Amino acid sequence: MAAKRRYSKASSRIAKRNRSKRIFNLSLRIAFPVVFFVGLVFLLRADFLQIKNFEVLGAEAVSSESVKNVAAVFVSGNKLFIIPKSDILLLNKNKLASALLSNFPRLEKVKINKQFFSKSVELSLTERKTDFLWCSPSNECFFMTKEGLVFEKLDPVQIPREKIIFRGNLTEAPLMKNFADAEKMQNYLKFIRFFEDAGFRINSINVESPDKAVAESDVGDIIFNPEEIDLSLPAQNAILLINDTKIKNPSARFNYIDTRFGNKIFYKLI
Repeated sequence: MAAKRRYSKASSRIAKRNRSKRIFNLSLRIAFPVVFFVGLVFLLRADFLQIKNFEVLGAEAVSSESVKNVAAVFVSGNKLFIIPKSDILLLNKNKLASALLSNFPRLEKVKINKQFFSKSVELSLTERKTDFLWCSPSNECFFMTKEGLVFEKLDPVQIPREKIIFRGNLTEAPLMKNFADAEKMQNYLKFIRFFEDAGFRINSINVESPDKAVAESDVGDIIFNPEEIDLSLPAQNAILLINDTKIKNPSARFNYIDTRFGNKIFYKLI
């Protein structure tokens, strides 16, 4: 009986030790990730990792201060309620670039560099070229690139008179839409360039229908088919007619010149 009691006590002590060991191991398994997470949070919230400044490079038409403000809003607040978005390590450069591009249509590209030692972020901007204008029937005008992208609305007092105006093709909500694809835009540019090389200026191009566009020039309206594969051909024909007519009458002006019928050109003098 005594031996049995001693055995029972020994078994009880072993069970208690094993239970204590299990509890200790379990506590370690729980405490380690908690301590690690708390330490990580404190590290990510440390002042030396917080963004202190945004440096804007390449801003011309776009306001540097406005860009900084949008970037500051982007990094304000917390992730998961406790991790600051202003942590330079966690800054998502692609998402910040997307936010800036969506807020500033004038921007074509945004390159972002983290400056860890100065705790600043460098924002290198590339602005779109304001090659042309696109104007609606109600005379709302927007900047347009030579690739045909309509990207920024203008106040009437800001409209630059020296820019060639395109009309037609687009209807509602033209922002960030293309007046024409790149190939067609190159065709329009070729048409414009032929007149410029001949000493005449194209002021505007209005696409009235799929088979009719009217180019307003300083010698009269030039009517052409916008679907023509090579618009240099109708441009050359119109220029030949203008030059031949001006040889006979230097002050001649045209009401219109219609180039849509191949070598047959119809025109009317003013």
